[in-house]
Amino acid sequence: MTFEIFKISHNKTTGYFQLIENDLKLIYSLMHTGNFYDNYNSLNNSNLGIILKLLKELDNSDGKPLISNSDYHFLNQIREERNYWCHQAYIDFVYNDNFENSVKYKKVCDRLQKDHDQIELVYQNIHKLKSKVNRIYSRK
Repeated sequence: MTFEIFKISHNKTTGYFQLIENDLKLIYSLMHTGNFYDNYNSLNNSNLGIILKLLKELDNSDGKPLISNSDYHFLNQIREERNYWCHQAYIDFVYNDNFENSVKYKKVCDRLQKDHDQIELVYQNIHKLKSKVNRIYSRK
């Protein structure tokens, strides 16, 4: 993978992580009682770990969760992947001379391709769930 392609794929991947986090905020804001905008704004300074914890508590509060415990566990794992792509990926190879031909770079590229494909699917599923929650809670 060329470095130009890497940067594009990396950008798309981190974008999906951001969209997932925002959709989870929106889901929480729709499900929580009270004003949608106040609910959403209350999460402004919350990271993905906090959002997942709050959403899981709220989702399970009626005994009929929309998201399974295994899915919450998976979402927590992708939080760790997000941290890697946002804070570590470039560091793993960019300081090597001629990094595009290095084993480290190839390893990161392979991981990026796998993670990109996976996170794109997760994003699509979370986005569908957000639409479902919007219909259930009758908010636009």
